[in-house]
Amino acid sequence: QSAQNDPMITGGTSDPVNAPWDTNNPRKKTKEAASSTELEAAKNEVVELISSLLSMTGAPGFQQDEDDEISSMLGAGVVRRPKGAFTAPEGFVGFDPNSVPTEMLTKASKSLRTGRGSVLSEVLREFEMRAVGYDGIHGDNKERGGGHYHQVTKVRSFLEGYRRAEVRRLARETATMLLDKLVSEGIEGLDVALAGMTRSSDETSDEAGELNDSLLDYLNDAIRQQEKKVEQLVDSVKKVQELEQSVADTSAETQEDAIERLWSVETNDDGQRIETFDPNNKRNKKALQEELDRQTQSTSISKLVAPKSAPEQLLLLLNLLRERVKTEAAFSHDEKSRNLRVLAYCLNLNSDELRKELIMRE
Repeated sequence: QSAQNDPMITGGTSDPVNAPWDTNNPRKKTKEAASSTELEAAKNEVVELISSLLSMTGAPGFQQDEDDEISSMLGAGVVRRPKGAFTAPEGFVGFDPNSVPTEMLTKASKSLRTGRGSVLSEVLREFEMRAVGYDGIHGDNKERGGGHYHQVTKVRSFLEGYRRAEVRRLARETATMLLDKLVSEGIEGLDVALAGMTRSSDETSDEAGELNDSLLDYLNDAIRQQEKKVEQLVDSVKKVQELEQSVADTSAETQEDAIERLWSVETNDDGQRIETFDPNNKRNKKALQEELDRQTQSTSISKLVAPKSAPEQLLLLLNLLRERVKTEAAFSHDEKSRNLRVLAYCLNLNSDELRKELIMRE
């Protein structure tokens, strides 16, 4: 529920397109060998979950007492829960998300996220095919034994929404933790935190603190949302600046007219018009000094400065964090990557003494 109220996660909910965490992984073979067992266990848990949710609909084809095909979908040696663990409602009441126990979803959260949702999609397809067989030629006509496929689509939408919300919740918590590190301890503190985090192309972490593609997707969405807020802020500031600039332009024109009057105009014997300016004149000196001060102030204001408003500062931090996380995806965490990081620090230091101190500390 907290994820639904977060303004930063109102963007797209599509799955990650790229998987940079799959590259440069020295343990790739080990992870693949272990994942086959994890995928099978996750599939069995998802089958049990969907079976329970569909039993809650009251659809005759999905009642546990009549459903012997579930066992064939489970892996060998898997013991099903007792039939009395769930009591189906009387009649075909349909799927109601509000009646789903939170504990049921929380327990299966990791399995739903396994393989970026591929396990969930695979199991749902199997249930959809069974539902089509139950409906036959009756389609959505409940009175004649249909309506099973429609219930499966409702369960699909519900579980897909829950899975994506869980993925983004963990990504949001991870991003918040890294931003806190960046603000409180600087870039070095962020590097220490990143060094201790796990890297995975999957989304099966139980807690925040894993670097994966969903974290990058969340940061991209958060940056887009923040850019819109900053644009609104800048537009309002521009309107104020335009008003101030119009007043300043009027003042500048008056100032230029005053400076023009400081010149003396004379006509020589040949009839030529000669303009002269006496810098030693006290009135001229004062006018020149005022003009110099005005030009200096205008130049200092136009220089690039760090953002001062909170929305602009947050946008800058989010961009910095995203680029840093991308770097973690591009390089494996080894001695070479550590040396590259130290080299980047050295390039940004102002003296050889500071560079030497950094190298000795590392």
